[in-house]
Amino acid sequence: MKRWNVGQLDEIFRIVQQRLQVLTHSGDDYGKVFPVEGWAGPAARNAGSTHEGLMFRIGKMAAGASIVSKSIGQAADAISGVQHAVANAEELARKYGYEIAGNGTVNDLYPEGKAPAELHPEDRARARTEVGEAIAQALRTAEDIDNDLASVLKRAEAGDFGTGDETTVTAAAADGALDPGLTLLESPKDGTPSQNAGWWNSLSPAGQAILLRDHPDWLGNLDGLPGAVRSQANIARMPAERADLQRQLAAAQSSIDQIKGMPYPPPGLMSNAIGEWQKIEAKLNSLDSIDATMAKGDRQLLTLDTSGERVKAAIAVGNVDTAKHVAVFTPGFTSTVDRSLKGYDSDMQNLLTQSQGISNIYGDRGSVAAVTWIGYEAPQTSDVLNPDLSVGNDNLAKIGARKLDGFLDGIGAYHDIQNQPLHLTALGHSYGSLTTGIALQQATPVHDAVVFGSPGLDMQTPSDLKVPQGHIFSEWSDRDPVPRLDIAHNFGTSPYQGISGGLVASVEQLSTGDSTGAGGQSLHATHEHGQYLDNNSTSQYNMASVVAGKPDLAVRHVQPWEVPTPPPAPGRPIPAPPGRDPQPPPLP
Repeated sequence: MKRWNVGQLDEIFRIVQQRLQVLTHSGDDYGKVFPVEGWAGPAARNAGSTHEGLMFRIGKMAAGASIVSKSIGQAADAISGVQHAVANAEELARKYGYEIAGNGTVNDLYPEGKAPAELHPEDRARARTEVGEAIAQALRTAEDIDNDLASVLKRAEAGDFGTGDETTVTAAAADGALDPGLTLLESPKDGTPSQNAGWWNSLSPAGQAILLRDHPDWLGNLDGLPGAVRSQANIARMPAERADLQRQLAAAQSSIDQIKGMPYPPPGLMSNAIGEWQKIEAKLNSLDSIDATMAKGDRQLLTLDTSGERVKAAIAVGNVDTAKHVAVFTPGFTSTVDRSLKGYDSDMQNLLTQSQGISNIYGDRGSVAAVTWIGYEAPQTSDVLNPDLSVGNDNLAKIGARKLDGFLDGIGAYHDIQNQPLHLTALGHSYGSLTTGIALQQATPVHDAVVFGSPGLDMQTPSDLKVPQGHIFSEWSDRDPVPRLDIAHNFGTSPYQGISGGLVASVEQLSTGDSTGAGGQSLHATHEHGQYLDNNSTSQYNMASVVAGKPDLAVRHVQPWEVPTPPPAPGRPIPAPPGRDPQPPPLP
């Protein structure tokens, strides 16, 4: 693939175009010599028949040359995309200590685990997979280009292009060019995020633009694709999704009207019909909520799924493709797109603002993006007694975790394949923290995680979470009962030290009380289950510090047994245990 010469193809394309122009002009001129005025008889008929046969052959040649020229141009463009993908894969391989051999295999330059300490083993393993998938997808695309071009050449040689009935050679050439020529390869069937990223990166910009125009339904929910592409595709899908739901709503209303006309409808028939109507109306309301959120600007619609009981969506504030620091927030119990997206999006906007400020003043000045991920159907109050859908079990969390895992991997895969730095933080609230905890038991590119108001993470020890040691944080407000609800530990070991059976170490609990930020600003306490994301709160500030890659600025929670006896007087700071920062003084 690396030896393919795009310049030679461009030169062949130019020559074929020149020859085609000569052929069409000369052919059209030749076509005008018959019939000859005043010439009749057997000789004239024989000459006319011969002329007609030659014109047929010239027309077929022109049609074939036209599609061959078009296909060679397409191949030259497509090959540039493949070679760009290979170059990116080579750069990613070098970054993590690998080398791509001539046959496409990925060789480790640091065998026997002797890689430098700054190259984390899990990051290297993920990079190796991504490099291998990128090469595999580049080869897949290259083979498709080769096969398509060979097919066009074979068909042109057989005279398969053009109808032979065109009145001019120019018309025959135009007919030949109507054939699509080379076709674009579809995404890998059931592809992983790294496979999807490799496939997309192997396409030329022109090919990507064609797919975005013609097949947005292929792209909008495909993990591993750029956020900008997913957003454009999902926005393009919105009118058709709305129209389909409106047709469904009309059909549901028609069913209700028919039932009203029944003298003795079967029991439950009307309530079921009304329930179906309400479900569809909620989906339409969800689309309204998405439209209103996107209208704020600086948003990306990264997920749009209208299947199932409720609409699923993910919207980013900022640009997940270019941001160095990306936060993905998963909400919990009772969350829906129609009722919850507006408020959570505002929370993410505020969190982004706080995180960006910390990054600019105390960090690396990297840009920030924050995602509200309602990409699963969270448990609802109406299903509390349903054993399959209840908030009291982890069924829905496990389903959501698989989707969240792919979403997180997709962000990482795109950044890696583009060799862009990424610091990814997972945020989980309430039942969403359970979903997050299960997702993080798989290898993901997440560097930090903050769970708040958490009933549990479905883990037994912190090592179950594939997050770097010391980078898992928790928050618990003083009047929030949720962390104490799982008394049977159905959701695993608690991430809070203050709960029986909770973790003594490894999960750092952050403060939710009144405190002072790094810049001397006053931060207020949060007390209730729904207040953790309140603007200018200690809880929000702590999350923002972690998102910005500065967890050292967060205010740590001081456990009761860590307060000295007697406690310090009001106005004097609480001494810090070994390895911990001093805490703000108790209030008078």
